[in-house]
This record gives sequence, C-alpha cells and structure tokens, in this order.
Amino acid sequence: MAVLALIKLTVISFLWITPRFPPSPILEPMVIRQAMAATNPAPAERPVPGPAPSPMDNATSAQAQGPQSTEQALDKRERDLRILEAEVNQKLETLRALEIKVQSLLDSAKALREEKMQHLVDVYSNMKPRQAAQVLENLEESIAVKILAGMTGRKAGEVLSAVRPDKAAQLSTALTRLQTTAKGN
Repeated sequence: MAVLALIKLTVISFLWITPRFPPSPILEPMVIRQAMAATNPAPAERPVPGPAPSPMDNATSAQAQGPQSTEQALDKRERDLRILEAEVNQKLETLRALEIKVQSLLDSAKALREEKMQHLVDVYSNMKPRQAAQVLENLEESIAVKILAGMTGRKAGEVLSAVRPDKAAQLSTALTRLQTTAKGN
C-alpha cells in the first residue's frame, strides 16, 4: 500500500512540476493506472492471495444463502487450511534438513581446524626448542598458546625457556587462562 501511495505521489508531483507537460485530467488517471498496473501483478500472477475474509463474513453471507452454502464455505476453508498446513510442514522439513546439513558442515569444519592445529603442534614439537621459541614469539598469542597447550609439558617447558622472558610470561598467563577455562567447561 505504501509503495502504491509513493508511486502515485511521485507520478502526480512529476506531472505537476514538469512545465512541458502540465497535468491533464485525462492523462493523469491513465498514468496512475499504468503505474499501479506495473507495481501490482495480475491476480493470476500474485504469489500470495489477499487477506482471507473473516469467518464472520463467510458465515453471514452463507447464512443468507442457506445451510448448504455454509457447509460448503466451511469445507472450502478447511481444505485451504489443510493445504496451508501441508505447505508449512514441508517448509519445516526443509528447514530441519538444512539445519542438519549446516550442523554437519560446522562439525566437519571444527574437526578440520582441530586436525590442522594438531599438525601445527606436531611440527613445533619436532622443532628444536630455540627454533620453535623464535617462531612462537612472532605468532599471534592465541595460536601460540594453542600450540603450547597441545605439546607435552616437557616440550612446552623447553620451548618457553627459550622465549624472551616478557613474552614467556604473557604466553604462560594466557596458557593458564586457557587451561582453567577448559577445565571449567
């Protein structure tokens, strides 16, 4: 509705403002009808039917026509509701299937991340402590901490002993924080 009002207002203001084309009582309704037709598809093209008449409207008109038409109106309404219910159920099933698929993708992505992190841990564990320390000093703290957490205690201690004292303190604090939050969960 707001779109139609906006289009009407735009067309009318355009016709009034444009000096070459003064508004014409014959042209104006035609332009408005064309604009409305462009924004409103034909009834057969509409994807969603308009608002359903209220049960009171159906009951009143049906009562005026007799009990048989009331029953027919109720049957039609019940069929429509069953069709809508089936559509909703189908969409719910589709959403559930998508949810399962997304969860599966998330799980596989998590497993892949963990696998890659374990590979990094293995790489750093197989390096000489001084070499591993030099690289860990330049890595992002969260990654360095995860690598250290994956190492055996002895290997992590050897690597930390080769790291600069200030950086070793930061990494130790972050490592402690990571281990205490992991135990808390």
